[in-house]
Amino acid sequence: MLKKSRSLVALLVGSAACLSPAVALAKQQQRQSYDQPAQDLGDALRSVAKTANVELYASSRDLEGKTAPLLKGVLTTREAIEALLKDSGLTARFEAGSVIISQSAVAPLAASNDEPIIVTGSRIAGVAPAAPVIRITSEDIRTAGQNDLGEVARSLPQNFGGGQNPGIGNGQGAGNENANVNGASTFNLRGIGPNATLTLLNGNRFAYTGVSSVIDVSAIPVSAVERVEIVADGASAIYGADAVAGVVNIILKSDYDGASAMARVGASTDGGNVQQQYGLLGGTRWRSGGVIAAYDYSRSTAIFAGDRSYTGTANPASTLFPTQQRHSLLISGHQALGTSVTLSADMLYKSSRNHAVTGFTLTADPRTSGIDAATRSEIFGVAPTLKVEIGGDWTFKTSGFFGTDRTAGVTKLFAGGAEIASFDRSFFNRNLAVEGGFQGPLFALPAGDIRLAIGAGARRNQLKTGGAVGDLVKRRDAIFAYGEIHLPITAPAQDLAGLHRLSLTGALRFEDYSDSKGILTPKLGLVWEPAGMLRLGVSWGRSFKMPTLLQQYSGYSAVLAPAARYGAGLPAGATVLYAAGSDSRIGPERSENWTLSAQLTPADGLEITAAWFDIDYRDRVATPFASSLGALDNPIFADSIVRAPTAAFQGEIINDALPPFQNASGAAYDPANVVAFLDLRDRNIARQRYRGADLSLRYQIAFGGGDLTLTAAGTLLRSRQQLRPDALVTRLAGTLFHPARFRARGGASWSTDRVSLAAFVSHSAAITDVRRSPAATVRGLTTVDLNGEVEVGRGTRVSLAALNLFNAKPAPIVTTSAADTPYDTTNYSPAGRFLGITVRQEW
Repeated sequence: MLKKSRSLVALLVGSAACLSPAVALAKQQQRQSYDQPAQDLGDALRSVAKTANVELYASSRDLEGKTAPLLKGVLTTREAIEALLKDSGLTARFEAGSVIISQSAVAPLAASNDEPIIVTGSRIAGVAPAAPVIRITSEDIRTAGQNDLGEVARSLPQNFGGGQNPGIGNGQGAGNENANVNGASTFNLRGIGPNATLTLLNGNRFAYTGVSSVIDVSAIPVSAVERVEIVADGASAIYGADAVAGVVNIILKSDYDGASAMARVGASTDGGNVQQQYGLLGGTRWRSGGVIAAYDYSRSTAIFAGDRSYTGTANPASTLFPTQQRHSLLISGHQALGTSVTLSADMLYKSSRNHAVTGFTLTADPRTSGIDAATRSEIFGVAPTLKVEIGGDWTFKTSGFFGTDRTAGVTKLFAGGAEIASFDRSFFNRNLAVEGGFQGPLFALPAGDIRLAIGAGARRNQLKTGGAVGDLVKRRDAIFAYGEIHLPITAPAQDLAGLHRLSLTGALRFEDYSDSKGILTPKLGLVWEPAGMLRLGVSWGRSFKMPTLLQQYSGYSAVLAPAARYGAGLPAGATVLYAAGSDSRIGPERSENWTLSAQLTPADGLEITAAWFDIDYRDRVATPFASSLGALDNPIFADSIVRAPTAAFQGEIINDALPPFQNASGAAYDPANVVAFLDLRDRNIARQRYRGADLSLRYQIAFGGGDLTLTAAGTLLRSRQQLRPDALVTRLAGTLFHPARFRARGGASWSTDRVSLAAFVSHSAAITDVRRSPAATVRGLTTVDLNGEVEVGRGTRVSLAALNLFNAKPAPIVTTSAADTPYDTTNYSPAGRFLGITVRQEW
């Protein structure tokens, strides 16, 4: 399997190396005939984009009042657009299937044709971050046959399916157990943890769900999404807490005009997973604004262990994937108030249900011996934004957010054919935020304007829990201030050899928390373009993540135990007192991030990106003892042991613990017999290191009367962990219940106005089961997806999807109980081959 992984890496690298010169030559030979009069620059650019069949992105503010010269001749797309932009003060950046127009001082990202450029990874409009931006468009999502953003997240090579994601089974390792209380889907870049990836909606934070301080991306109807932008680089200096692994920005359609309805049905051929999905999308725009509304309903039946050939050691009536039902509603709108003020707002609502069962024995029905867990959740959020053009190319923007998430559930415990216990549990999150900021030019340099963004704001997060998880009411307040500056050193208009573009960006952010000291995070980025087709970037910064409120404040247990298991030569009857669980004294986890990248666009429609990353993640919250056996005789644990604790000290530990006090010593508690106190509570003690490389290729070309798009992306990851400074370093990536060392996805799609066909191959490398000695290899998984769509009538389209066409199956793993899931659910799905049909009507 390692050989296969190396072969796929070689294929990705070889494809990039071999395609570049051939594709460049092919694109240079693809010329179009143009005969356009001198006219408004915007009209001229749109005409060229339509002729060349590329997407055009520009800010209306940049194009306003500019005139294009006469354009006549047989030209490539690049030649035509550069001719139109001559003497305009604007430059073009050519990416796969698109061209982006902006002021020469900046290297922008894509945005709506009539709106200012939205940037992920920067507070300054039009300034791209030094790290690469992964961009997934609505067309990419539709072509791949993906029906919610959870599927989009899990298909990314940089993402990991563990943590808070549906279908995570029992016995799946620390960090995955009990993480998903309501069936939510999240991004989890590099496998660092879902709450170490900051997810935004139109640039704003949204309501946390469950207990992990993350947002549920499956709540967002995919029909309303324009694109998803991902910067897999630390971004706390830009956005604040949680952006350790990177930031994901889900950008909604802002100017959709029309209506559509869809219906989808499908099922896994091995049984279960019968899915129904129905959606409505409507939008309209007028001269000064627009609004869009989307509704989505979906339902899927459970997948049972008895339906899968590789789960023979689990109870056949146990669910591998829960029954789910979801209603989602999204409304987004914007309105200009005069010539310089724009008001916009996004509203999201989701209601969902989730149901799963687990059998404790191999043969008995779970309702004879097992558990039955049902949850329901409700998410609501609204985020208004006011933007004011205040003159001199300066803007002021203020935004707010209010959101809630309510999750409630019941877990029933069965034994001997009867229900012996029922546990209610509830979680309530409330999030409030407000911020305001200014951005604009300071003064001009030969290469363009020095631009500045400054701002400040406040956030409040509140968590309430109840029932079996314990009663907890905690709140965390934060105030923050930030600044970011962009310094253009050279620009294309200067025509300097080897210095087509050179720019420096710096950012600094301060956050002060009600339960933590102030945190200062810096970030620096350097972008150098030796030539127009090559962009090199270096990014360095520090990021951080606050512990979740449940992680910090859920309390600890106090336990009395015989001292003999913890040390030798102790008096008969000696005991130890230990505390295990959370500790309110824990603080932020901190990282230092480096990213080096290169982006090559040698021809229209071709983009090759490579990036190397290094994340040094310190002060991770962990228990200081991997095993407390013999701890009293081991000097490395001295900082966690209090010998001969006083009775007053013991009383303080016991009184502050969660009731009841647990006496496992076999004798009555006597403070005089306690020879030591062991502090097993969580603390900021662990260190993790994530290193690796990303490589991607995208090539779009006219072929056979349509557009042919080829894509390939892969990630190599090496991650390690040290639980305490004096402990051994252990592997994470490539081991069971952690990300694979190598993941890749590639595909080809061809489309016309009426037909589209697509095929994708995804591969996850083998992993190692280090729970056993000797360690065992668990084979990887390679799947093939096919998707096709055809227009059968006016505005009516039918698509067929065959996902995991050859029905590749996860490898079984050793378990110790029938209640444990017998495969790695963090890396592999139980869905198997899935066949689906979608009917869509557009007006």
